[in-house]
Amino acid sequence: MRLRELTILQYQNVTTNFQLHGLWLSLDAFRKQMEYLKANNFKVLSIDDAISFMERKKETNNRRPVALTFDNGFMAFYKEVYPVLAEYRYPATVLISPDRVDTATTIGGKSVSYLSWQILRELVDSNITIGTYEDKELNINKILPSIVKEHIVDYKKKMEDKLGETVKYHGVKEGVPPSDIRSLIESTGFRAFLTQCPTNRKTDLFSIGRIQIDDEDFNIFLTKISNVYLFFKDRRSWKYIRKYHLDKLAHRVSEACNRLRG
Repeated sequence: MRLRELTILQYQNVTTNFQLHGLWLSLDAFRKQMEYLKANNFKVLSIDDAISFMERKKETNNRRPVALTFDNGFMAFYKEVYPVLAEYRYPATVLISPDRVDTATTIGGKSVSYLSWQILRELVDSNITIGTYEDKELNINKILPSIVKEHIVDYKKKMEDKLGETVKYHGVKEGVPPSDIRSLIESTGFRAFLTQCPTNRKTDLFSIGRIQIDDEDFNIFLTKISNVYLFFKDRRSWKYIRKYHLDKLAHRVSEACNRLRG
């Protein structure tokens, strides 16, 4: 496995209404990030190709590999993000709970819609991979194992029945599944499990730590896609970086640089 050579980015939502939630990113910031990837020798891979790269079954001709994933499956992905991806011809992955499809929720006092089945089928035909998502809690380890196990089986079947497409990826915002749930994910036919770094464990396909992008500061984005960040993100030393607030120090330095630039 060569996960340490692969950057998988995790977006919670990208929208012009990014002020509604602290983990959402503005569309302007996202477009700037995509332009940077295009101009700086990055190779944006589909999640299938990203996993094949991890397994040493695919090469990128000396270009930096990166994959884009979007959790939750909000309608903003289709209306605002997808046109940008289509412009750059970038593949991406959307993770959504089938129970959320065609529904809406309230965030920041406003109604926020999820994607519809019709749109999901359209995305499948347009270089977008659809995976299932566990969002009953932010961390998979805070959900009753019986519920997680039920969802793993039911979500996959429901999504495949509706899309007519094999679903190979299951995700959650945080947390690494215990051994029995990992075994179920694998036996059910999922190719990989996507979570958030750090995982603090040896690299494998059922604890892939993604790098969350939720900061408007472009310098922070550059830090998070750097080789140094990629090297440390799943190591046990990460907890000390957090413990002594070195990550926040990096933010402060970046903010100071921005102020100096005016």
